[in-house]
Amino acid sequence: MAAEAPAVSANRPAVLGGARLRYELSRGVGTRLQEQWVRPPLHLAKAYHEQEWAISLLTSPTAGLLDGDVLEIEATVAAGAKAALISPAACRVHTMEQGHATVEQVYRVEAGASLDVWPAPLVLQKDAALHQTTHLQVAADATVLLCEVVSPGRAAYGERFAFRQWRSNLKIERAGTLLAVENFCCKPSRGDLSDWRALYPEGNYASFYYLSPVPLADFVQELHQLELPHASVGASPLRVGGLGIKLLAADGIELRKAVFLVRNLLVRHTQQDFPQALQRAQTFFH
Repeated sequence: MAAEAPAVSANRPAVLGGARLRYELSRGVGTRLQEQWVRPPLHLAKAYHEQEWAISLLTSPTAGLLDGDVLEIEATVAAGAKAALISPAACRVHTMEQGHATVEQVYRVEAGASLDVWPAPLVLQKDAALHQTTHLQVAADATVLLCEVVSPGRAAYGERFAFRQWRSNLKIERAGTLLAVENFCCKPSRGDLSDWRALYPEGNYASFYYLSPVPLADFVQELHQLELPHASVGASPLRVGGLGIKLLAADGIELRKAVFLVRNLLVRHTQQDFPQALQRAQTFFH
């Protein structure tokens, strides 16, 4: 078992980091990252390309997020472009005596464009507090796969649901019309997440938002009919051309199985050739 990380001084200066990215379609060569601005602790690996997609890996070389730290991620996928943002290493939100860390995300997906956000888990350690906001602006004929994975503690330390607070606000707009709002604040100390804890005491959580111009038909029913012996899935249609999907699983391995099963169904439904690199890059469940 790894040793506990040393305590961090309360006088440590907060870190403001992030990335602003813009992807554009270059005729004859596919999508290219045309504009970028990155500030530590985020690091952006050189974009690589597969099947006309531009694939960027965002990593943090630091140990994780602490009180007062802010990560800001802003990405625009211009008309017709195809971009994927992958975080292959988990991001830990560390123990903090007070305050909170912040993650702010803004994604804009223009006409005929595609965006795949495929991150590693956020690990909420003991007494950690995280406030996150996500704003997704999508054109009527764009395709988006937005995934989030959350671990309620460090399994190696037997740490489960010991974090102080997890606050999340998500807003999705399609063609300028509000499509979905998700706003919650979870505090295990006051009994929040009791259903999750009762069903899967060691379990992890994943959320998908899938937006597509392809008709959904009976796709929700297909998801609910999945046979997942150690995981549970719930799906609800959005008002226009989209789904919200939630997954709970018994542990990280079972979550991996469920996430890949659901993701593969969604990718198949988009009728697009998503690059195999998106699957190869995800090693964080092992």
